[in-house]
Amino acid sequence: MKKFELLLPISFFIFIFGMLIVHVWMPDRAVSQMENRNLTVLNKRPGLEQIFSGEYSKHLEDYFTDQFPKRDGWIREYVLLQRHMGKLYLNDKYYLAGDGWIAVSPVVEVEEEAVEKFVDELSGLSHDLAQAGIPFTYYSFPAKATYILKAPEFMPKDVGQEQNRKVHELLKERNVDEVRLMDYMDPSIPVEEMYYKTDHHWTMRGAYAAYEALIGTLSERMDESLSPFPYDERNTVCLKNEFLGSWNKILAMTVENDDHVCYNEPIDFSEILTIYERTATREYQADVDKLYGIAKTYEESRPVEYSEGYSRDLIELNIYNQKPQVDKHLVVIKDSYFNPIQLLVASHFRRLTIIDLRYFDKPLIDYLKEIHPDYVLLAYNDRNLNVYLKNE
Repeated sequence: MKKFELLLPISFFIFIFGMLIVHVWMPDRAVSQMENRNLTVLNKRPGLEQIFSGEYSKHLEDYFTDQFPKRDGWIREYVLLQRHMGKLYLNDKYYLAGDGWIAVSPVVEVEEEAVEKFVDELSGLSHDLAQAGIPFTYYSFPAKATYILKAPEFMPKDVGQEQNRKVHELLKERNVDEVRLMDYMDPSIPVEEMYYKTDHHWTMRGAYAAYEALIGTLSERMDESLSPFPYDERNTVCLKNEFLGSWNKILAMTVENDDHVCYNEPIDFSEILTIYERTATREYQADVDKLYGIAKTYEESRPVEYSEGYSRDLIELNIYNQKPQVDKHLVVIKDSYFNPIQLLVASHFRRLTIIDLRYFDKPLIDYLKEIHPDYVLLAYNDRNLNVYLKNE
């Protein structure tokens, strides 16, 4: 009997000791591809202040959680357990709507404070650019979470569309030019065709419809004869590679689906476009095919993420066009929703500057005054209520 009573604590200590040994021998992972985030790496030289303040204890807790052996496997089993138990929202946020669709839990209240701050920042940006004689427009791109509403009927209604309309109403009151792009997109396209089932971004079909609407509204604002390349389904080419959807990665790739990265390129962009990427340390000419659609070069057995299918989020790109439709310089301040259409948009202008303020390392207004473009857009998905003006 005593031997049996000792079995459980002995087994427990053997397990803990074994995990510690594995921890020591396994190299730390800096990034979790599955969770799409940075992992805590061990700080081997803590300062006295960190030790006595308790900060280092919290660091060790995060470290052991993030670097737990076979972490991805444990996460996968946990997600599967939630599904078998019939949990409505996996990881308290993601809903499986059938046919491979992943949706998010609804936002049930308008984020009044975030909306006010966002509108204030856009108003300030518009005012500063107007003072410099540079026209500005805010574009909200329709986000998947706002339009793919597949939660059960008994759940609260998502207020994303209401919140987006409020942003535009407040901007209009402050005389900030704004475009709610969904109002100008082809209504005949089923909304389900516009978005990936397992990712928070839109498909090439949705992105192309946005490009057509963007160029159409810009033509009027810039008083230029701009016309988008009409969508032609015959130009669509899809990769056979497995698609690593952002929400599916969070759910440990447990959701079967038919998502694939597709392209629709009406012209050969490499024949007319020259691209320069600016990093934190240098600016260099980049190969069009390596900057956009690098996944085209992958073996079919290699899974593909959205950023590999289209483009990574970069500090700044300058795209020069040998055969522009109009002799104008356009600046687009963007998030990742703009990535699939950046070459399409660039094909119309003499120069397109693309800035991602999450990484931009210069005071924005000073820089825009320096390069003095003909027009500036801020194009974010409508769930994004942070301008990221950290250098102002």
